[in-house]
Amino acid sequence: MSRQPPHRVKGKPLRFGRYVLDHRIAVGGSSEVYLARPVNGSWPASRLVIKRLLPGVLENPHNVGTFAMEARLHRAAQHPNVVEVYEAGSVDGEPYLAMEYVDGVDAYRLMRRAQNENHPIPPSVAMFMAHEVCSALACVHTAVDDTGHPLAVVHRDVTPSNIYLSWDGAVKLGDFGIARLLSPESSSANTHPLKGKYAYLSPEQVAGEDFDHRADLFSLAVVLSELLINQPLFPGSGQLAVLLAIRDGRIDALYDHADRLPAGLMSVLERGLARAPSDRFRTAEQFRSALEPFILHDMDGCRQALGQAVKWARNTASSWKACVDPNAQRIPHRFEELAAMVRTRQGETWGPSSLAKLIEWTTTGRLEAHDEVDLHGEGFEQVAAIPELARHIPPSTTTTTQLHDPGAPDYRGDLPQTSMLSVLVDMLAHRETGVLFAERTQPSGLFTRKEIYLAQAKVIHVASTDKKELFGEYLVRRGLIQREELDLALAVLPRYDGRLGDTLIALNLVDAVQIFRAIRDQGRDRITEIFTWTSGAITFYRGVAPSRVEFPLDLELAPLMLAGLCLSQPEETWLEQHQHQMDDLLVGVAEIPETMRLAAWPPEVLKVVGAAGDGRSQGDIIGSLIAARLINVPSALRAIEVACAAGLLKRISARSN
Repeated sequence: MSRQPPHRVKGKPLRFGRYVLDHRIAVGGSSEVYLARPVNGSWPASRLVIKRLLPGVLENPHNVGTFAMEARLHRAAQHPNVVEVYEAGSVDGEPYLAMEYVDGVDAYRLMRRAQNENHPIPPSVAMFMAHEVCSALACVHTAVDDTGHPLAVVHRDVTPSNIYLSWDGAVKLGDFGIARLLSPESSSANTHPLKGKYAYLSPEQVAGEDFDHRADLFSLAVVLSELLINQPLFPGSGQLAVLLAIRDGRIDALYDHADRLPAGLMSVLERGLARAPSDRFRTAEQFRSALEPFILHDMDGCRQALGQAVKWARNTASSWKACVDPNAQRIPHRFEELAAMVRTRQGETWGPSSLAKLIEWTTTGRLEAHDEVDLHGEGFEQVAAIPELARHIPPSTTTTTQLHDPGAPDYRGDLPQTSMLSVLVDMLAHRETGVLFAERTQPSGLFTRKEIYLAQAKVIHVASTDKKELFGEYLVRRGLIQREELDLALAVLPRYDGRLGDTLIALNLVDAVQIFRAIRDQGRDRITEIFTWTSGAITFYRGVAPSRVEFPLDLELAPLMLAGLCLSQPEETWLEQHQHQMDDLLVGVAEIPETMRLAAWPPEVLKVVGAAGDGRSQGDIIGSLIAARLINVPSALRAIEVACAAGLLKRISARSN
């Protein structure tokens, strides 16, 4: 169904069913919003908002269903602090929502005006706004269906542009377009595309973990913090930097302003911004109660002050300009192809070469730190002195002297006599910090080297000389981009300082959260691929740190063990390979070292350990878990292998009895 949007009809309003659309006031990724009025009378309001799907979106039944879900959620969450939906209907088969019009500005516009004019919002006004949004979320999170069954709604987009402020100081939460009803199948950020403004996502959403209503409370705490400090809470040079700051819980900007905040407020904000959902307020009511002591004595005064702030934000000719991000990068229509020259320490000269090719050579070790490159035609410099290339130097090359002085490494093993599983277990048990080298030469003569950097038994960085494991190739292999899109990004790479992720985001080829997670997943996959090696050497050097890490991976070792075993042999061979162990007795170990007991073991491992108890046969354990539909046979066998290797279970062979 195609249609011409009403805003193209200049000079006159447009009739739309029982309403007249005066003009379009906003447009988003899937819908457009019009200021409207009834054709006759003033029901349901003399002025209201009509929300319609965009023409292209309307063709997709899924989008129409999402629109209907938004209407359902609004009907279930009726509250003075939630934008009211008067009706959901259709005109000539086109769905629409008739909604309350909040005459004023949104919080985004208020915050931009305050930041651009260096005129902070009074703390009492900021806390009043957050208090009112808490009231809205308390209603949203506890909404029930027609039968009284809890809907478990998560808004997922508690951001300044969805907080509406009126002339008289009313605060209303709107836009349920990406809200979701949570279920065990839908509570993971990986289940559906993650949406929302990146700077307001919770750490668990960024990491792709399960989330619930406490993600909304984190988002609101970010909004409140930015109102109080009059600047972004998670600043960064790009979207990836912002997401990394959120994941790591870096709220330095808030601490820098701690002495200007009302006494006791910092502890409220710290709880709202806690990395772990379990450390946050349990409910929106709790968050609201924590704010009340700061404003309860003068709620009317706060409301009046907010009304004045709304008038100040709206009555300025420059306010719309203030809403435009002056730092937004425009994609160049044309670019100059880089033609760099290389001069190696052996006296060889290569080139001309593109920046993408130089990065590939640097990453895979063909181009070394002391080789020289003439990048911009201004003379040769060492690779280590060129920022666009230096960040791609394998970290070990900066510590070669330290690593290869006479003397043995702290740990050495040969594959497959020493399994990668046992190596990771050893690293975890001793909470190691240092670098693991995995090296092999294939029959074709191809040499591969991987470097796994650990900090307190967490993986912070993984480097690889394998060209197939370059980030662009990884994205193509996963289907996140097409080969042609990678070629385009590599062509304009110099415009973005050689950062492929930032380039793809700027070109709108990949979502920033997808890039963020792909970097993490690439690190995981580089490690788990070693489980498939049939030859090679593993060495460990304690206390060695990478020279530079722009994106610390923060990967737990325990899940890597299970993921590696998944790759080590085909799914269908697990039962055949381990059939002879089905009568073995598996006993839970009573005294487990704290390091191993508190590790982030995958659910499958915890299930088999719990099922073993004081001792059961492997076959009985697997049978009981399958009967309860908790696990399948290959997953159970892998989990048992991990649990035994880690010392969580003790195996007593039936053959020894």
